[in-house]
Amino acid sequence: MFQNVLIVLVIVFGATALYLAYERFFKRTVETESELYVKALCDLLDGRTESAFTKLRQVVAENTNNIDAYLRLGKILREHKRPERALQVHKDLTLRTDLDRPTKVMILRHLVEDYLALDDLETAEKALKELVSLDSRNRWGHTQLLKVQERREHWEDAYDTAVALMKLEGNKSKKPLARFKLHMGSQLYKKREYHKARIVYKEAIGLDPTLIEAYLAIGDSYAQENRLEDAVNFWRKLISAVPEKGHLVIDRLKKTLFELGRYGDVIEICENILEHDPKNKQARLTLAEFHEKKGDSDQACEVLENLIEDYPNDLGVLIEVIRLYLERGDRRKLTELLQTMERNRDKRSAGPGASPTPDATPVGT
Repeated sequence: MFQNVLIVLVIVFGATALYLAYERFFKRTVETESELYVKALCDLLDGRTESAFTKLRQVVAENTNNIDAYLRLGKILREHKRPERALQVHKDLTLRTDLDRPTKVMILRHLVEDYLALDDLETAEKALKELVSLDSRNRWGHTQLLKVQERREHWEDAYDTAVALMKLEGNKSKKPLARFKLHMGSQLYKKREYHKARIVYKEAIGLDPTLIEAYLAIGDSYAQENRLEDAVNFWRKLISAVPEKGHLVIDRLKKTLFELGRYGDVIEICENILEHDPKNKQARLTLAEFHEKKGDSDQACEVLENLIEDYPNDLGVLIEVIRLYLERGDRRKLTELLQTMERNRDKRSAGPGASPTPDATPVGT
């Protein structure tokens, strides 16, 4: 009987000793690590990164399973211009075999930021592709992947990423995708693969019918192949699609129509532009130039005089008008123009609310 009591007492005392040892050593360590981690986070919030770094190093030394502490250590290193050290810290985490998917995504995000800090775009793109494969709805991942692909000029991949990102954002407009097709076409254009480039440019116009650069480029590609009629026809499509930007093709059309012996078509083109955009400066200057070349200086003067009413401070327009008056020897018109310019200058100098100044003395006789 005594032996049984003794055995029970030994078990009780042993259990008590083990519990006290657990309370004194193991549990205290856990509590200390937890408190230290919280203090490290507080340091980060207060901007005390050096103190936070020291505490985080202690935390991971005591508990190698604290992934978040490792990530924050790496982030501090990266932000303090040591991205190569940060990369090593984060890469070591990928060697662990017990990581769940959200943790892998979080580690990959930090790796991407390390690679970007090191300007390693190729590896950053690979990491981002892995990230979005693990989390297909990760908007940050898709956005960063698109930026990297744009920087690397991987336009086909960028197009696919943009499509995926637009689906995530619920954006139903396809117009933003047109610029990727435009870049794809430009790459083919630079390789002199004009036919392939035109196919892609036309896809871009299908996505955004107002994409001016695509119209210009298609016409240019035809011109490069000496298909001048096709070039003219496509440039004219720009005028129909975006008439307010029609003046952007005027110089191309003037040169090409002259080569084709159809310079007279310029007047119809300018009138077409002005029908939609009556104050278009470039179209009106071109009309004046056309009339002057035909020897109709009166008509050219009329166009320029109307133009200067709408653009009184445009130096280029003023120079054209003065040049034409001088060539015609029209001193009266030139004097009137100079007087008008002087009155306008006086009004600007006087400012609003000032008394009108007397007419200036005529310049010349």
